[in-house]
Amino acid sequence: MYKLLTTGHGQVVDADLSGYFDNIPHAELMKSVARRISDGAMLHLIKMWLEAPVEETDERGNKRRTTRNKDQGKGTPQGAPISPALSNLYMRRFVLGWKVLDHVRRLDAHIVNYADDFVICCRHGADKAQAVMTEMMSKLKLAVTRPRRTSARSERDV
Repeated sequence: MYKLLTTGHGQVVDADLSGYFDNIPHAELMKSVARRISDGAMLHLIKMWLEAPVEETDERGNKRRTTRNKDQGKGTPQGAPISPALSNLYMRRFVLGWKVLDHVRRLDAHIVNYADDFVICCRHGADKAQAVMTEMMSKLKLAVTRPRRTSARSERDV
């Protein structure tokens, strides 16, 4: 990100995804996984992991079991060792889509991401980049809660 800021990409769109880990759609995620893993037994295991019931303890100490992920067909089990890998794999769809649709060149806008957190650094036109990003996230069945535009100053501007 530092390199982008020092090369004039000072308009920054900071996006926050609403409940990212809870809303990753299983069918689309499994398509991404299946492009990388051909072993049917392993794919079945991952699908079972996504649909596994979750047991929670409430403030009174009562245990409650939920099958929300299986019932709704979305969400990764938070805290599970595989969740970060699966969430990064699904976010990759957005990052690659941004490049394939040529937004990097057309908008001169670059994505810097880590798991579900990302910013888009632009030379100009952050409004357009924000609108395109929001539309792409909608197609990925994800919601952006509060995109913010800021202007970052590079050391050259100081």
